[in-house]
Formats: sequence, C-alpha cells, structure tokens
Amino acid sequence: MSTSVKPPVRHLWILRHGKAASDAPWGGGDRERPLTARGRRDATALGKRLGGEVPIFGMDGVPAPDLAVCSDAVRTRQTAELLIEATGRPLPLDSYRSLYGADTDLVLRYLREIDEGVTGALVVGHNPTMHHLIWELVGGDGVGDCGAAGGAPGGRAVLEAQGFPTCALAVLAIGVGGWEDLALGGCTLVGLFKPPY
Repeated sequence: MSTSVKPPVRHLWILRHGKAASDAPWGGGDRERPLTARGRRDATALGKRLGGEVPIFGMDGVPAPDLAVCSDAVRTRQTAELLIEATGRPLPLDSYRSLYGADTDLVLRYLREIDEGVTGALVVGHNPTMHHLIWELVGGDGVGDCGAAGGAPGGRAVLEAQGFPTCALAVLAIGVGGWEDLALGGCTLVGLFKPPY
C-alpha cells in the first residue's frame, strides 16, 4: 500500500511599507522617501507581534516567515529592517532594485524563484502592486483549495471592505509543492491585518 506525502502548506506574507514622508530628503526622488515616525512605530509594533505571540494573530498552524524580500526603496527597506529587528529573530532579507515600481508579474517571478525549503516568505512592497498581487492570488471568491484552516471566506470582498493601507499585512496560504507552482487564483486569504498593532 502506497501512501502519498502531502506537500507542506506554504504561506506568503504580503506587507505594504509603512507610512512614508511626502517628500524625499533634498536632492532625492520618490525612491528615497523615508518612513515617518508613525511608519517606524507601525513596522516595529508589527515585528513585535510576529516575534512574540503564538499563534501569530491567532492564526493556528501559520509559522512566521523564514525569508523576506523587498524593493530597495528606502521606505520598504526601513519597514522590513525595523520589523525584522523587532521580532528578535534572524530573518534573511533580499532587496531588489527592480521590485520598486514592479508589476505583479515581476513580483510573481521573484516569488516563484524562492527555494523549495522555504515554507513562509514575506514580501514588502508598494501599492498598488501589493493590493493587486493579493487580489490576483486569491482569485474570484478568495477561497482556494490550500488546506489551510481558518481561511477568510470571500478574500476579495474582505480586501475591498478593509482596504490595504500603509503597513497592512495579508497572509495567504498556498497549497503547492513548490514556489515555482504559485498560481493566480490558487491561494486562500488566511488573515488581513492593519495598524495599529
């Protein structure tokens, strides 16, 4: 009798950067806009939640991410770095220039290249791309066949009702054998959170 091994449920953590200053320091452009005091506070508070409580935000069976990817804009790097520092745990962070201003297709290409051993990945980016990414991954009703308990029914409806402001976090369950199989419409929205944390 042969038994098949079910692949682990992977989780994608999608985070919009924290509140940023409306202007860059003298001589800088949009890419150089830093976080405001509120943006720093929100990122730090979120990191403390991720590093402290179990289960995280009451999501049973959802481990913290073990890899982070972000755009190289000042505000996304600051958000990711403050969050990681506040968790009190090491978390590898890869920053890419091309993720600044990227569309969802490019973000998906990066995600599909994640090593198979990673079961949870955090991507920190910009709107409207992060909002569109969630929208496309959860598909029509937002309930995929990912085997995750506690999935939010009507993922798109939840996203529309709550919005995706600065430092908002969406957690998606992905029931695929590897990141390379990440497909549009094949994810379950497990949780959607926003400041204050």
